[in-house]
Amino acid sequence: MIITSPSDIQDKRDSVPNNASSLSLRSPPVHPAIQYGVTASPASPPGYAAARKPLTSITYSFRPQTMPPNSMILSPPDIPNPHPSYFISVNLNCFTPSSYITTVRRDSWESEVIGDFEMGLTTSKKPSSVCIHGNERLLSEVLDTSHRPFPSRFTWTWKISDHAKATYLYWDDSGPAGALTCLSSRDKIPGNFLARFMPTAHLRKAGRAVEVNRLEVSPQGHELFDDILISALILERLRTTPSV
Repeated sequence: MIITSPSDIQDKRDSVPNNASSLSLRSPPVHPAIQYGVTASPASPPGYAAARKPLTSITYSFRPQTMPPNSMILSPPDIPNPHPSYFISVNLNCFTPSSYITTVRRDSWESEVIGDFEMGLTTSKKPSSVCIHGNERLLSEVLDTSHRPFPSRFTWTWKISDHAKATYLYWDDSGPAGALTCLSSRDKIPGNFLARFMPTAHLRKAGRAVEVNRLEVSPQGHELFDDILISALILERLRTTPSV
């Protein structure tokens, strides 16, 4: 029988590293809940936000869905480290059936809403509105429209101010085949390019692949993806809706 002396017990205690207990209780890194434009948090793993920003432009495709009805998914191409898809649905306002609400979610149909907007007939007494970053505003406060007759050209300025931070997007329809171009400034130089919305250019024809609307987003544009997507949906709605 071996009897351990008090001095031996103390020597063994002293040999244990002081930080052993803290290492065993240390929590793993926690990913942030990316909501309303928040791409990082103090609990995010290092480089998490940077990993979501691609090195080159990515072209997403709007793919119509049958379930749920009146919906589509904006999906990235099949590439390594894919970026999230956006789930877009349209429903009418039960109190104002001439007014429709477009809702945008990230990642799945069950995910939280990143934004929505409601628009109806221009003669409706219910003004159009948009909700993004958790705040709802009248569309007239967010979107400025201007038109130049010769040559005919529309430009739009999207402006959102949240918590002392302002977001400005400058859209115009001077691109080929009805494309809408989004810039970070009024200066049309390559360094200001953020995104391009490209509608279909041809009618469906037997033997030819069916075209879909597309959205090209630059690396810088990915930092403003929510604003770019929602403003593009609104502009295309305005362009294709008769003013009666």
